[in-house]
Amino acid sequence: MIKPRVRLPSTASKGEVIEIKTLISHPMETGYRRDAQGH
Repeated sequence: MIKPRVRLPSTASKGEVIEIKTLISHPMETGYRRDAQGH
């Protein structure tokens, strides 16, 4: 399985609100399903 990717801010202060982004791959779901119109 592919390692998850995590994006953190380069600096953070105590009590500061920060944003953490993650991207995780799963072998059963690509996220690229096609609908009835092919989109």
